[in-house]
Amino acid sequence: MKTHTHSWPAWPRYTPQTEERLLAALRSGRWTVSGAYTGEQSFEESFARAFAGYLGAAHAVPTCNGSAALTVALEALDVGPGDEVLVPGLTWVACASSVLRVGATPVLADVDPDTLCMSVAAAEAALTPRTKVVMAVHLYGSAVDLDAMGALTRRHGLALLEDCSHVHGATWRGRRLGSFGDVAAFSLQQTKLLTSGEGGVAVTSDPEIHSRLYRKRADGRRHRTGTPAGELELEELPGVQGYNYCMSEFNAAVALDGLGRLDEENDRRRASMRRLEELLKDVEGVYPLVRPAALTAEAAYQVCVRLRPEVFGHGAKHKVAALLSQQLGAHIEPADSALNRNDLYQPLSSGWAGAGADPRRARDLDPARFELPVAEAAGENAVVLPHWMFLAPPEHMELVAAALGTARTRLGVV
Repeated sequence: MKTHTHSWPAWPRYTPQTEERLLAALRSGRWTVSGAYTGEQSFEESFARAFAGYLGAAHAVPTCNGSAALTVALEALDVGPGDEVLVPGLTWVACASSVLRVGATPVLADVDPDTLCMSVAAAEAALTPRTKVVMAVHLYGSAVDLDAMGALTRRHGLALLEDCSHVHGATWRGRRLGSFGDVAAFSLQQTKLLTSGEGGVAVTSDPEIHSRLYRKRADGRRHRTGTPAGELELEELPGVQGYNYCMSEFNAAVALDGLGRLDEENDRRRASMRRLEELLKDVEGVYPLVRPAALTAEAAYQVCVRLRPEVFGHGAKHKVAALLSQQLGAHIEPADSALNRNDLYQPLSSGWAGAGADPRRARDLDPARFELPVAEAAGENAVVLPHWMFLAPPEHMELVAAALGTARTRLGVV
């Protein structure tokens, strides 16, 4: 039985300006970057410039989705067969599968017990002579310790790839996440804080990496300056094998519109998230993530509520998520399981893996070989609350706290 008496804010959001931009894209005669130049700057380029400026980075390259952004980022860093990429043991499957896609080996590293982001100590312990990149995933609105992780990658001559799909607009010591790594990747999928329905962005301040990113996602073509109207703004030249991972003009128009609202929406989410965290102090058996003090503006995305096994029993996430969904009239999800036991991460059955004829590669890719005690425990004992709930006024968080209290009463073991 539902306990709420109001509707939660709708997501995704749009405004009359969103409709105007979509209509402008529709009528422009150019629906993609690979369409003929009309004499007007494309929405894709407008969004790229705006997003790079928002982050304080030099360049942004929009892509068709976040997985494509990760893939071109890895290839722009020259990752391929024989290389290893450190991936956190607790994250969405695309982080590991993008490494498979470029022929490299994902090496799973355990996470920090407070932030649930990759542990710097675990990352250092996982390094081998084949390690080329550390993928720093800022999970559930928290963040990797960028001070320590940056020092680690510099000390070992490794590239740092930030995955910022959970932290659009967040800052570390006043600087936007996504501007620290050699490259950063963002998803703009429908559930994200900034969405275009489907979409992604790869970001860098390195001009050579930017050139590779741009060409990798445009079938090897690069931007052409001085293009006459009616001709393509892309020119062909040798040297890069790419893919068609371009973002459409419609997605770019929606993303550009959403970017203008992002800070205001994030402010509203933070206020409600902080109120909920105050209320959780009075609910036995639940607690939020710890966010580093250096995370000076956090992101309220898939706000993680952790469940103490001694109160709820181990692995109660599915039962708690189902009960909260019923109580709140909103779909609440269990946290993702650790990648070494995640149903969606099946590298040995992947056509990218090439493990069938190579027993050594099969051993390297087998996720069961990784011991991830923190990620395993955390992944089975947490639920995540969708960010759009936090667009509601802070006083509505009392409903969430009450529902968690009900879950404690009904499901608690002590």
